[in-house]
Amino acid sequence: MTHTKTSNPIARPLVAGMLALALGASMTACSQGQSNTTGSQASTAPTATQAPEPTAEIVDVTSVSYLGPAGTYTEEAAKLFFGDNDELLPQENVEEALKRVEDGTATYAVIPQENTLGGPVTDYIDALLKAKDVHVVGEVVLPIRQTLMGLPDTDLSQVKTVYSHKQGLAQSSDWLDKNLPDAKRVEAASTAAAAQDVAKGNDTSAVAIAAPGAADLYKLKVLQENVSQSEANKTRFYVISQKANAQEGYDHAVFVADISADELPNVLAKACEDKTKLVCVHDRPEGSALGAYHYVIELTHENGFTDAELKRLEGIGELTYLGKYGCVNG
Repeated sequence: MTHTKTSNPIARPLVAGMLALALGASMTACSQGQSNTTGSQASTAPTATQAPEPTAEIVDVTSVSYLGPAGTYTEEAAKLFFGDNDELLPQENVEEALKRVEDGTATYAVIPQENTLGGPVTDYIDALLKAKDVHVVGEVVLPIRQTLMGLPDTDLSQVKTVYSHKQGLAQSSDWLDKNLPDAKRVEAASTAAAAQDVAKGNDTSAVAIAAPGAADLYKLKVLQENVSQSEANKTRFYVISQKANAQEGYDHAVFVADISADELPNVLAKACEDKTKLVCVHDRPEGSALGAYHYVIELTHENGFTDAELKRLEGIGELTYLGKYGCVNG
């Protein structure tokens, strides 16, 4: 993907009010009407009012790279989207998972994108923006139940160190502040990597925050369930491929705009026409000057995106198309 950069520095507070109005008027949630069917092939082309299944153009047997090791929430999201007929390829980090798709050694990648409590996973958004010739072809929304676990003889009152992915630590910070205020918090590459390290460490003063399944996988004892203490805690994952979805009717689409902050309200106003609405905007520094950003802009359309509507959006000029897709809810 080639971006045209803008280096005009703009102070973000000057446009905060305009952006807030644009976001408030346009915000919408991930469609609740999408089917949870996975691993299926669409047998007929959708009509204008019939969205294709989220997995409509996914091949039946494929290879999927994801943030490993085994037992991460990303693996759970991959299984939910693709089913059980696929080769799952755990990677040490999201950059490697995306590289597998770029070089063709994996057909798809699944990467975390945003969490209810922790917000956008900015490192992974940055990795996606740096990837070349990839598209978003699906989304998974997965409930997150962060679980505190340790070796079988662990005494919670003796815990000195808590390991997890930085999102796991952020999502559980209130519980940790209240129950383990003196314990050191250490970031791991993933929640499953944290569980794996604790299992190998033979240290009963160290614990991990990870997905519930990691406790069984790494033979750890569950010390406390749902330490994120929020039933609303969910993470959104993107499904990435070299080949973009081709059918019409998917209700979500994502674009990137490389613009200065004062240009954003006008771009959003142009985008949000003809029944297209804003889902969210994530901003990442473009790197050349203050006030210049990559804006990841997610949109939805009540009748699904047609080729004509995508052509209109791409015609805005500042928008670079990343893909259209449907959402699987866990």
